[in-house]
Amino acid sequence: MMSPLFESLVKNSLTVLADEPDDSTAMVWSEAEANAEIENSEKAVYKLDLIDKEVLMEDVEDLLTYDGIRKVKELWLDKNEFGDEGVGVLANSPQLEKLLVLSLAYNKLTNYSVQSLAVSPFLGNLRKLFLQSNRIGLEGLKTLTESTVLANLQMLYLNLNPVGPAGARILAGDSKLQSLRELYLQRTGLGLEGLRPLCESGNFQKLTLLSLAGNGLEDSAVDLLCRSKAFPRLITLDLYHNRISDQAVDQLRASPNLKSVRALQVDWRG
Repeated sequence: MMSPLFESLVKNSLTVLADEPDDSTAMVWSEAEANAEIENSEKAVYKLDLIDKEVLMEDVEDLLTYDGIRKVKELWLDKNEFGDEGVGVLANSPQLEKLLVLSLAYNKLTNYSVQSLAVSPFLGNLRKLFLQSNRIGLEGLKTLTESTVLANLQMLYLNLNPVGPAGARILAGDSKLQSLRELYLQRTGLGLEGLRPLCESGNFQKLTLLSLAGNGLEDSAVDLLCRSKAFPRLITLDLYHNRISDQAVDQLRASPNLKSVRALQVDWRG
């Protein structure tokens, strides 16, 4: 049974969203208005932000007994202590079948968590999944790319996980993740060897944002990107914290294969 203290925390962490929530549509209402909306409207949907709230395994179990949890479409649980076991409980809850956004960053999660998400009977509506700064390796990535449950993902954050070149080959290989619009691979140890399979893959035809920041890339990586036809719809290319020369930046801007790119993010040189 949910404690009064935790129930109060949950209620005060709810944010009313528009019917189709994204990062720009959240509206924070007064507590009185929010409570009234929760009680009176069947159409209202919510974002629940429990980032860094010391949420434990038992709290996750209690959360799923909360009456309003079915109306939550964005669930943010970064920096907590429920671990892989807590993710397993979330993945097996019919209360979350309307969830569009799930954030599990900075939770020391392993491949087990991804496996739980990948076979969940209730998470087929997920569009955005945040897994940055965990311990997800090759087995987890393989499970992710093979999941029919997560095939509708449009945004995937894998920053600060041990992806490496082998993980890049998994992402670039046979994959159900054909609907991705945004892929974040910052500081995942890709290097040139990891970039190559991405640039040769047919999995990223719908991608509009690719983040490769902090992956030890040099001008040779630019040659790969410029020759590649893997990213025909790319609008934003993030190459921050790499070693890309001004000449290579000019090469990127002139590439006919990257003509859709409007935001090229590189380190400023004064």
